[in-house]
Formats: sequence, structure tokens, C-alpha cells
Amino acid sequence: MTVLRVAERALAAGFSPATPSAGAVFLHAGWRSCGTWLWATLRDSDTVRAYYEPLHEDLARLDRAAISAFSPASWGSGHGPGAPYFAEFAGVLNQGGRGVAGYHRRFAFDDFFAAPDRADPVLEAYVNDLLHHAAAEGRVPVLKFCRSLGRVPWFERHFPTAVHAVVVRDPWAQWRSARAQLERDKNRYFVLAPFVILARNTHDPLMAAALAHLRVRLPPNLGSDLNLTTSVCWHHIKHLSWADRYRGFLAFWSASNIAALSGAALAIDADALITSTDHRATVQDAISTATGLPLLLAPGPDADAPPPRRENEAEASRAAADALAFLNTQRHRLAPHRAQLLEQKLHAHAAGAASHETPIAPIEPRASAYAAAVAYVAATRALYPLRRAHYHVDRWLKRG
Repeated sequence: MTVLRVAERALAAGFSPATPSAGAVFLHAGWRSCGTWLWATLRDSDTVRAYYEPLHEDLARLDRAAISAFSPASWGSGHGPGAPYFAEFAGVLNQGGRGVAGYHRRFAFDDFFAAPDRADPVLEAYVNDLLHHAAAEGRVPVLKFCRSLGRVPWFERHFPTAVHAVVVRDPWAQWRSARAQLERDKNRYFVLAPFVILARNTHDPLMAAALAHLRVRLPPNLGSDLNLTTSVCWHHIKHLSWADRYRGFLAFWSASNIAALSGAALAIDADALITSTDHRATVQDAISTATGLPLLLAPGPDADAPPPRRENEAEASRAAADALAFLNTQRHRLAPHRAQLLEQKLHAHAAGAASHETPIAPIEPRASAYAAAVAYVAATRALYPLRRAHYHVDRWLKRG
């Protein structure tokens, strides 16, 4: 299905440019994939209410001070200048001024591969409230997600009048951007978050198959608490080679993009947004047709300069070959041109390497890893008050 056919289907379902509040644009993207650039372009319109990462775990404790503190200039984002990311949530905070109304932290990473027919009335009500808030202002809601790729078909089923778009970027480009954030700015989030998703969704058959083909080393499972999972995953990652970290990322990238493109959402090639005038025009026309929004897409940004590639070249290529082998087992889920899009992005990095002959069970952590993780979490929690004090002092000094 072409981009324009998806837009026409949305119009036929009742999404009228004359009544912008009748529908929405849902951008489903991975971290460091140019999704924020596309969202910010749409945000510039006075007729848009643009919500940034509506499933972000920090929305559970968001307040006005946190809204003001988090902007493109507050970290090494690589994003252009703009208002604070979460500014649009100021009008939907709880009555006490802390936390977004209707939001639950489980939205961020749990049920990441929810089936289309899965009932989740709480999540559905939360997203609907955001849409209604935009509609009350007569604006087109634009929601840019970084935690939805595995459940795009779920969003398509429950929000059928919206225009759903999946942003796909070359996995090595995403990875080098995530790695640059860690090495340059000590920002571990983009290396860590995919492992948190792996750890909390190993029960999903698609995720389990990706883990097996990519031979991913799993962190210990110490329970369902998100903070605990995050601490354990970071302790685990610190003891992995960059090559094994890359394997974990590729498992996440492969499974989530296969799931995302298994529906009818239009596919936006983030790399082609940088290089192809035709692709920019196609995306621009599709969104403009469906929403009535005037949209002019400049060439997309190349978010981060690549760090030196210190992974073993042969191992990195074999990881890409293993990801290709996994993709081949899942081609039945995808339309041919969608499978080809993912295949092209992996093939360039396989460099003729042979995949492993058969998948294996994911590599479980040794018994000693559980004890080490428990000790690490205990020490981290004991030092938490000091780290929070340092954080607040640092913020106060920067404001001065």
C-alpha cells in the first residue's frame, strides 16, 4: 500500500482536512531515528497540538519545573532550537500539578508487542484524552512515539481514523548515534532503553525469536519493577562488549520494525528523507493530504557524527547477517516492499558475512550475575539521596 493510499484511506474513514480535530497523526519511531525532527516540523504549525513521546516514563512525575528543564538546549540532543519538549503537556497535568492525567508508567515498556485485539482500555482512554484536548482547541493532534513500534498494529486498530506513520532508519546510523551519546555526553539512555524492552518482553514470541537468532546475552530478571529492571540492565550492559551491545540493539531494531510494518501504517525512510527529494515530497504530500496541514520538509538532519568503530568488524557484520536470517523467518508478516526496506538496511552492513546456522536459546546470565546485580542495585539505592542532591545542586548552579 502506498503512502498516498494510506492517506486516502484515512480520509475515507472520516479524517477531514476541514475539521482538523477529527483525526490525528501518530508518528511511530525509534530513538535517534529523525522522528523528533519530523515531529518538530509539524509542531511549527499553529493548527497543530504536538505531543512529544506520550508514553515516556517520566510523564508519571512531570511537573512544570521539569517541563521547563527539558528542552533541545538542555542536553546534547542534536535537535534544532525549540520550545521544551513536553510544553504541550502543561495543560493535562493532574490537579496537584505532578504527573500527566491518566498516564501509567507501564505504558512505557510493558506489553511492547501487544496484539491488535488486546484490550487495554486504560491506555486507550489516556491517548483519547490527549486527542480530545487538542480537539477542544480546534487543533490537529500530532503524537510522536518512541515506545510504540512493537504495537503499531494495536494503535492502528484502536485509532483507525488517525494517520499512522512508521519512521525507519538504518540500524547502524541509529546505533552510532546512541553510542555517541554515551561516549561523548555520558548519556546512557539510548543504549540502555532497548535492553529494558528486551528484559521486560522476553515472553513475546517475536522478541524471543529475535533474541535467539541474534544470540543476545540477557540480564538477570529480578522482578517487574521498572526502576529495578533499569538498574539491573545497566549493570548488565556495563559488562558487555560493544559487539554484544550491538547484538541486543539489532534484536530490538529487527523485532520492533517487523511488528511496526506488519500493518498498514505508511513507512517513512528516515535515510531517504536526507537524500531523496522524491521521498520527501511523497511523505509531505501524504501528510498534507490527510490533515490539510501545509507542510514543507527540508532535508532531514544527520543527527550525530559517527564515533570510531571499535567493534570487531567481522562480528558486527555477522550480527547483521543474523538479523537478516531472522528477517527471512518473518517475511510472511510483511508486504514484499516492506520486507525489502528492512532487508536493504541490514544487507549493507552484513558485508557478505554468513549468519549462524541455527538460532539458540538466549544466553542466560550466570548464577554469579544475579548476586552481582543484587549488590549493584543495593549500592545504587543506598547512594540515591546523594545523587539526587548532586542533581538538584547542579541544576541550581546552571540556572545561576
